Amino acid sequence: MEDKIGKKIRYLRRKSNVTLDKLALTTGFSKGYLSKIERGLQIPPIATLSRIAHALNAEVADFFETRRRKVRCSVVPKDQRRLVVRNDSGFGYHYEAIAYKKHDKVMNPFIITLTPHADDQTIFSHEGQELMLVLEGTMEFWFDDEKHIMEAGDCVYFDSEVLHRGQCAGDKEAKVLVVIYSPQ
Repeated sequence: MEDKIGKKIRYLRRKSNVTLDKLALTTGFSKGYLSKIERGLQIPPIATLSRIAHALNAEVADFFETRRRKVRCSVVPKDQRRLVVRNDSGFGYHYEAIAYKKHDKVMNPFIITLTPHADDQTIFSHEGQELMLVLEGTMEFWFDDEKHIMEAGDCVYFDSEVLHRGQCAGDKEAKVLVVIYSPQ
């Protein structure tokens, strides 16, 4: 899936006549990093995909769906979710796109599986707002300088411009529904 996303980013970038240099300037990512994403050598986290989509006047869903058609209602059976990042990503999580068939969204929902004992300490900050609902397991959630332990059923809603991150707490995976709102 990672190489397909990279190819789709390259296609949309070229279609828009945007150079890697310009995309780097617009997103704040290095040209080398963006090149690795396009070649399928680097797996981008959700926040990165969102920034790239915004810079290309596209949507995150455009990276998953090959045919853009008008969909008023997106039904995605569990076995048709799109796995975006695998466990070997190094992020300490993998995520699935669960509403990729619907375009023109203002919200992007994902199921994230946080892996135990992950070493990654990446802190995120991106435009918009975010909701996280712990479905299974336990998650440590950092918001600026606050730390919260969240169990299954706990929910947090926050301004995503503030530094934040989630991590599995314990020896079992944690599954989290994440919905990102990005103003267009």
